[in-house]
Amino acid sequence: MTIRKKKNTIRDVAQLAGVSYQTVSRVINGSNNVAEETRKRIVQAMHTLDYSPSKIAQMLTTQRSNTLELIIVDVVYGGRLADSIKNMARTARDAGYSLLVTETSAEGLETALDNAASRLVDGVVIHAPRLHIADDTLVELCNGIPFVRRDYVPGSSLAWIGFDQIVATRLAVEHLITSGHRHIAAIPPTSKILNGHWRHITWRNVLLEHGLEPGPSSEGDYSIRSAYEATHTVLATKIPFTALLVGTDTMALGAMRALREHGLRIPQDISVVGFDNAEMSAYTEPPLTTIDFKFAKQDAMTVKYLIDILSDPEMELHQRVLMPYLVIRESTQSPNNAGHGE
Repeated sequence: MTIRKKKNTIRDVAQLAGVSYQTVSRVINGSNNVAEETRKRIVQAMHTLDYSPSKIAQMLTTQRSNTLELIIVDVVYGGRLADSIKNMARTARDAGYSLLVTETSAEGLETALDNAASRLVDGVVIHAPRLHIADDTLVELCNGIPFVRRDYVPGSSLAWIGFDQIVATRLAVEHLITSGHRHIAAIPPTSKILNGHWRHITWRNVLLEHGLEPGPSSEGDYSIRSAYEATHTVLATKIPFTALLVGTDTMALGAMRALREHGLRIPQDISVVGFDNAEMSAYTEPPLTTIDFKFAKQDAMTVKYLIDILSDPEMELHQRVLMPYLVIRESTQSPNNAGHGE
């Protein structure tokens, strides 16, 4: 039988450093109320004894777990989700926190938040692009846990960070109008998704502002197939159009396939614009004009905002709205004819 070596304790560190264990505790917990020379002596003693403070003991002393939790709610098509989780975990780690990840549905959100509380997490990031919920209800569900939403939620006075979907859609539609298009169709994401709702109504409103009649439209979800089928639906209306606004770059793959099956060339017959500036958008045929969202920036800012709230519980909550950019590539040009759809 192997006898385990006795683990050194905080009192062993105190004895070697020639201080009280309370002084060692203050150093471990980041207190400034310790002379620099004493602090260095304690740190050296910890290294000599290979001493690591107990996570549980630190939690009991500081009332902090140094753990955050990302709760993902009803994300069905999450092509960028892995990157976002990695970005948020890295930002948390760099700030001295660990990041837990939980996936749930709207119906399971209350349970997920209760579980987060039982794990004594310091704060929560909520990514819930389909969640329509009143501020008071969400605050009640969080039961005192500080949180930030990683979503664009106009009308909410809680802490959230998101890209302005109204500006994003206006950039795309006005690019097409400036290029000479007067018949613009759309394949927006389902209006059940917050971003889909804003992209659909903004597409329509911008066209009306310019005295143009909105073209045919059909909703999809974030999948390639849904956009492929929605484009066939739009074409079946026989309503002419020269440009197509598609909800995401991934959806644009399906839309472009459907257009080609109808013998339509891109951009000579139909100009196409997507959203996201996904990596593959520069390599489609032709390369896709799109709206660029700096998702890595959103990920990092969301975690940093949550940590700011934890550092200053009296902070007045606010919303941080990020601006998108238009990236023009070869999938758009001036129209050559009166429009297609028949």
